[in-house]
Amino acid sequence: MIRVILQVFKNYLFQKSISPKDWVRYFFASKGQLIQIRINGIPVWIRKGSPDLYVALGCLYGEFEILRRACPADYDGVIVDAGGYTGLSALALRKLFPEAQIIVIEPALENLDLLKKNLSTMNNLRIVHGALVGRDKGPIQLKNRGTGEWGFTAVERPLDNADAPTMHSVPAVTLGSLGLEPSEIGILKLDIEGGEFDLFSHDRESLNQVGVVYAELHDRIISGCSDLFFEYSEERTLIKCAGEKFLSVREGEAVRG
Repeated sequence: MIRVILQVFKNYLFQKSISPKDWVRYFFASKGQLIQIRINGIPVWIRKGSPDLYVALGCLYGEFEILRRACPADYDGVIVDAGGYTGLSALALRKLFPEAQIIVIEPALENLDLLKKNLSTMNNLRIVHGALVGRDKGPIQLKNRGTGEWGFTAVERPLDNADAPTMHSVPAVTLGSLGLEPSEIGILKLDIEGGEFDLFSHDRESLNQVGVVYAELHDRIISGCSDLFFEYSEERTLIKCAGEKFLSVREGEAVRG
C-alpha cells in the first residue's frame, strides 16, 4: 500500500489533482477510515487502505476521455456503468456527458453504500444492485478473490483463486431487465471482473444493439473473455486503450481520430 501511495504522490500530487491539504489528510488517516477529498475539484468519499484512491485518480484523471471519440459532449442518451464500484466511474462519465442518463450496476453491498454516498447529489441517475449477466438466472454468489474491494466477482470458480469464499448472494441483472431497449444504450462500460464472459456468451443479441462498449477484460479470472470480445468486435471499430481495456464501436457510430 505504501508503494501505491508513493506512486500516487509522484504521478498526481505535483500535477495538482489533489490539494496538499487533502493529501496530508489522507496520508495520516487510519486504515479503513472514510474521508472526503477533492480530485480535480470533484469531491469523493474514499476508504483509507483500499484501492479507492487509485481508482478515483484513474477515473477522474482522464481514463474515459477516449469515449469522446465516439460520442459528443452533449450526448443525452443512456450510459450503463456495469461494475460501478463506489461511483467513481459514474462521476467521471457525468463530467464527460452532463446530459446523459446513467444507470449504475454494482453487486457488492460494501461498495454499494459508498457508491450511493458518492452519487447522492447526481441527477438523471439510477442505481441497480446486481451483477450483469447474459441470461436470466437466480441469485448469484459473489466471490471475494482476495484482491481488494475492486476485485469481487460473480465467476463461480475464478482462475486466480478457485476457492474464493462467498460474500453474499446478489440479484442477476440482464441488459433486457433494465426497463429499456438495448438499442437505447449508447455507451456500455464494463468492468465486471470476468462477468463479461457470461454476458458475451449468452446475450450477443442485446450487445449488438449497443453503440459503444468500453470493456476491461479479465482472462486472469476466467479464460476466453478476450476471444469472445474480439469476436464480437469483428465488424466494429476496435481500439485498444490502456492495459486490458478496449473500446468497441458499432459501425456507423462516430469515431474521431
